[in-house]
Amino acid sequence: MYDKLNLDTHDRSISSLRTLRITDDSDIFWFRDDLHQPFPISPLGMTTIQKHHAWGYHVGAEITKLPPSKGGHVKIHKGRVMLGFEALTDPDEIGRRAAEFGRLLEHCGAHWDEWYNGYIDEVKEGLTFMASVNDGMSDTDLYNAIKRSEAINRRNWEIHFTTMYMADVLYFGFEGFCKEHGLEEKDFTTMLKGLETMATRTDTALWELAKLADGQGIADKILGFDPKAVLYELEKDPGGVVWIRSFNKFLDMYGHRITAAHLDVIFPTWIEDPSPVMETLKTYILKTRQGWDIKADRESMIREGQAAASAFKTTLNEADAGTFATQLEIGKKIYQFQEDHGFYIDGSSTARLHDVATVCGRRLVKYGLLEKSDDVFFFNYYELAEVMESLSMYRNPAIYHYHRLTLPLIKERKEGWEQAKAAQEAPLTMGSIPEKAEDPILIKVFGMVDEVLKAGKVEEMAVMDVFEGYPGAPGVAEGIARVVKTFEGFSTLNQGDILVCPYTATAWTPLFPKIKAVVTDTGGMLTHAAITAREYRIPAVVGTWRATRSIADGDLIRVNGNTGTVEILKKASAK
Repeated sequence: MYDKLNLDTHDRSISSLRTLRITDDSDIFWFRDDLHQPFPISPLGMTTIQKHHAWGYHVGAEITKLPPSKGGHVKIHKGRVMLGFEALTDPDEIGRRAAEFGRLLEHCGAHWDEWYNGYIDEVKEGLTFMASVNDGMSDTDLYNAIKRSEAINRRNWEIHFTTMYMADVLYFGFEGFCKEHGLEEKDFTTMLKGLETMATRTDTALWELAKLADGQGIADKILGFDPKAVLYELEKDPGGVVWIRSFNKFLDMYGHRITAAHLDVIFPTWIEDPSPVMETLKTYILKTRQGWDIKADRESMIREGQAAASAFKTTLNEADAGTFATQLEIGKKIYQFQEDHGFYIDGSSTARLHDVATVCGRRLVKYGLLEKSDDVFFFNYYELAEVMESLSMYRNPAIYHYHRLTLPLIKERKEGWEQAKAAQEAPLTMGSIPEKAEDPILIKVFGMVDEVLKAGKVEEMAVMDVFEGYPGAPGVAEGIARVVKTFEGFSTLNQGDILVCPYTATAWTPLFPKIKAVVTDTGGMLTHAAITAREYRIPAVVGTWRATRSIADGDLIRVNGNTGTVEILKKASAK
């Protein structure tokens, strides 16, 4: 029996190239990416998604000529993903880049649809290929498919950051105009509500499935059976068979998303495990029976946004009114972008790469080189590619050659991953920590505040009964807190609960019709939780960095999305 792994050894085992070495890396600012990956990263996740994530940063910064930096670095420390930001310091280089960036920004502001759609069409083309990978392929075709899929995913992250840099800066222009004219963010974001995105289309499709379930007389079965068993029961019912056909079409359109952190390929998709969707449908069925009309709600929000914009426009002179009209259209497009690129790149691209790896996993189980198909996620990409290439060349010698290599490696990697999950030792910040959070991306996207910079670890931040974050969505709500840290906890959420969680992503969107409010540890005003809460007219406080530590499951809490404060009114332990 080999010795227990320590986490430094685990990091190097996953990726020696991307292990954070603080003695060499201490000259720049590093922080733990709890927004995108609040769990230890899997080996395949680190050397595909996270490798591509960092590469995308740098390519996007080069294409756009982002002035302040050439993009973030990504490394692994104690199993966790760390982002490192290295600022440019040469004023001449910054000036040259700023001029080029400004020209592209002007073009994107005037031609956003054409510019963005050209990129997203390329993403969709790549996803179509990844969807074609199947168990019937030869070993050679499957090896070529994993190579091509890895390249597609890498290209998708180049597109992600190229478009994201421009989108965020365009949004900052809209934000700056509104603030210069006396509007707070909670007010001007009202003008952006009601937009149709892939997230809202998903919700509308779920609502229609809920109505169809009642129409086919099978809604009570969905309400009464365990989500993992209900599809089997529905197949016995003629109305259920009709409904399942529509449900499968829904999954084919919207089910290609990871159930948990969307930068790791290890987690299942909605198609593999539809129980989170079935659990959400219970909420939709009950709400539709109470008269909920999601389309009417959307139309109402559009009218609210139009009324808010019209009222603000009357306070402006003619020149400013014209500028505002232009900025508002840009703001709407960027708001839509935040959800749509998350669906296609963060969500679907990760899910499709997961699917391709799973096909490889099943092939390796067939040849006795893995015990289970999902063990494939404990290879790094280079190892998986090597094994698949060897099988494509000489299958029988490859099986003999690798059977003493792959099984012990997977066993060791899984033990290290479990240790990393249990330890949670990685500090929140490391290296050259700035005195103040000034980078707008750090603030708006990651919710990085001065207190977090100084704390070093989330665990070092004081547990409080009253604390603050960003006022992500306006309104005030009181209710029972339900602390949900992973997708496995989705089923614990009751109607009218307040969701308290580390973060949310697109796979969490269907929970929002069920809740009174949302509170997150991470994120800023441009993150999923804040945007989705505004769409569902529920209060949100994001980027608290202490919510899941301070609030216990069952606590009675008050969420003030106007001021960004959260208060524990009564602890569950005191009941």
